[in-house]
Amino acid sequence: MTDEKPFCLEEATIDELHQAIKNGQTTCVAVVRHYLERARAYNGVSSVLVTADGAPVREAAGAVRATAPLRFPTDTVNASAILPALDKYKGPPIEFGRMEATASDPAVQQQYGMIVGKPDSGQLNALATLNIRGERSVTCRGDFDRHPSAGPLPPEAPPVCEMFRRLPDALERAAELDAAYGRNPDLDKMPMYGVVFSFKDPFDTKDMRTTAGGDAAYDIDFPARDHVLVEQLRNKGAIIFAKAVCTEYNGRAGDPGGRHKPKKVLPSVLGYQRSSWAGNPANPYDTTRAASLGSSSGSGVSVSANLVMASLGEETRASTRGPANHNAVALILPHKALLSFNGGAIGADIYCDRAGILARTIGDAAKVLDALKDPDAGYYDPRDPYTAVPRSSVLATPYTSHTKASGAPGSLTGTRIGSRC
Repeated sequence: MTDEKPFCLEEATIDELHQAIKNGQTTCVAVVRHYLERARAYNGVSSVLVTADGAPVREAAGAVRATAPLRFPTDTVNASAILPALDKYKGPPIEFGRMEATASDPAVQQQYGMIVGKPDSGQLNALATLNIRGERSVTCRGDFDRHPSAGPLPPEAPPVCEMFRRLPDALERAAELDAAYGRNPDLDKMPMYGVVFSFKDPFDTKDMRTTAGGDAAYDIDFPARDHVLVEQLRNKGAIIFAKAVCTEYNGRAGDPGGRHKPKKVLPSVLGYQRSSWAGNPANPYDTTRAASLGSSSGSGVSVSANLVMASLGEETRASTRGPANHNAVALILPHKALLSFNGGAIGADIYCDRAGILARTIGDAAKVLDALKDPDAGYYDPRDPYTAVPRSSVLATPYTSHTKASGAPGSLTGTRIGSRC
């Protein structure tokens, strides 16, 4: 008989994960497989096309995610059910919903134009690309990403795929960690051991497609090296699992003006987080509602819905604060001089872009912040000039030492913030 409680990955903290690994209750491979199963079950399409007549559309196949192609709803919603007195509208043509081939891969389609969230969809569309061999890149997809032990690549494979396929995917990396460390990882050197991360798409990941959510016929859709924060987490034992859905290029639909002024109206751009490659995420508490007013929505949803344990997002205005608020997750959002963003990322505004850490608890977010500190360079990144400013605002003590359990001395339990007139 044992009093040991069964380990449950959902809602587990980083400390609880590490204790379960030490106790032999789980392994890195088991953790990645569990998250892969959750992605397969819940990371599907959560929106429906809004059309002029509400007629069904043909079934369309999307990109492969978690080993299976996305499936899109064939039912549509009549625009008149959403826009009152539509028959009296006399403005510019409305861009109704439609299925259309993507530019990245014309063999797969995506929803374009006007959409609405599907009630109680059971799907969230939070993760755009998973670090699973064969689906982690469009340039090197399918057999172009076969394991080196499986023999030569097909002759039509781009030459760069020979290099790319030598990078282990998330499951293979988990197996390497298990084989090397088993139940006794050095958590001082690898404080993120086995922790599964998603990243807002603009963060460079050498083993996954990085396009900031954009859809184009990319010659190569992955970078030559990791973003400095991704590299730090990888070195500290983290599993680089997925790229999160984000608003394309960290922005949202707008009017470019000039001769390219849009000829059609796309309603409801407020809270519009859509990527032309990855689609639109849903709020886990109500799938008819926006996941956020910020572009790091997939990061917030993926943590909130237990599709990953933690995520790195980016904000130019409120793109991490919005997802944290709307999806009930913790956020640590340091100033630009503490955490690098410009060191290997697709940004929107070099003067404002900054990285944020989303996790289920402040304690876990603080652990990630501590892990992002290089043993020698600290938080300095030679690729990001903002990290060269004076270090007076960077604590010499670990940030985790300043997080307090509820009721402990120094905690905020019982503290009232603000006042009532």
